[in-house]
Amino acid sequence: MTTIQYGTDEKGIRIDHTTLTPRYSVTNDESLNEGIAYLNEHGYTVFSDILSQEEIKTNKDLLWNFFENIPGCHIRRNDPETWSSFWPGFPTSGVVNNCGIGQSDFMWNIRSNRKVKRVFTRIWNTNELLVSFDGCGVFRNWHYDPKWKTNGGWYHVDQNPIEKPDRCCVQGLVSLMKQNETTGGLIIIPNTHLRFAELNDIPRGRGDFIRIPHNHRILDGDQAIAKLVQCQAGDLVLWDSRLVQCNAPAFVTEQQNEGEPVDFLRIVAYVSMSPTTFVQKYTLDEFRKQRKSIVENNITLTHWSTELFQTRSKLNLPKISMKKFDAYQRALILGTDCDDS
Repeated sequence: MTTIQYGTDEKGIRIDHTTLTPRYSVTNDESLNEGIAYLNEHGYTVFSDILSQEEIKTNKDLLWNFFENIPGCHIRRNDPETWSSFWPGFPTSGVVNNCGIGQSDFMWNIRSNRKVKRVFTRIWNTNELLVSFDGCGVFRNWHYDPKWKTNGGWYHVDQNPIEKPDRCCVQGLVSLMKQNETTGGLIIIPNTHLRFAELNDIPRGRGDFIRIPHNHRILDGDQAIAKLVQCQAGDLVLWDSRLVQCNAPAFVTEQQNEGEPVDFLRIVAYVSMSPTTFVQKYTLDEFRKQRKSIVENNITLTHWSTELFQTRSKLNLPKISMKKFDAYQRALILGTDCDDS
């Protein structure tokens, strides 16, 4: 019998960082349906067989190409000394959502993977899906530089319980690296999507990022048990936007061999797809024109593919031609039907 090992975060909440999450193969129809049933019940799920080892290698190279070509940052993949001064995004969380990441070749190569859309098509029962123009997440190896260590304990949901009480977004990430207790990663509190209405009493504005106070009842008086979602390189991890979650650094220090090259601990590409029927405040034609303009202007958005929330970027980014995209990618931009077989 396996003994569950718990870590604790900054708020004192216990985190199960050893229990494995079931993985469901996207290539097997029965397994795919079981994975979606697990998502519905627990609020999160993991799908395997999304990326091959060769695709993982290609995508890592594309990410490094993006980093190395950010103007003024002078990042070099083989020199970790260059990973500090001008690192993009939010160092405290590892989220990279600026400098044009949302329209980068790296992100488009991930979101164009047809196995990803196959899962979202099954979830929403439609092929007319809009893909998110989201960014990525990177944990630099903080054993090399302790200042790189990310923060944990910032529990939140990414959906407003007053304005959006029902399931209207399933978030996702494709991981390019194995995620376990030695790397850290996505932390969730299982089944809390079913208690979403309990968050109605949290004061908030009109946004969708809802920070959860550590003494809120949805955390069961600090007695809730959170879970590190472990996965393999090439897996797709999905979670309901109503699920309480955050990310956290490693719980266990892995011994580094002397002379071993410094690498990232975590690389994930955030990707979500939602039906065109979820678009509000615009006609579908207007929304598609806006989406086309966002791509052409090299703008990064959030996980909400049916809305137009822009993230920050101080750079004057180059324009992008729609001619760059194939028919399948254009269908993801516009939410039109395109066979993903």
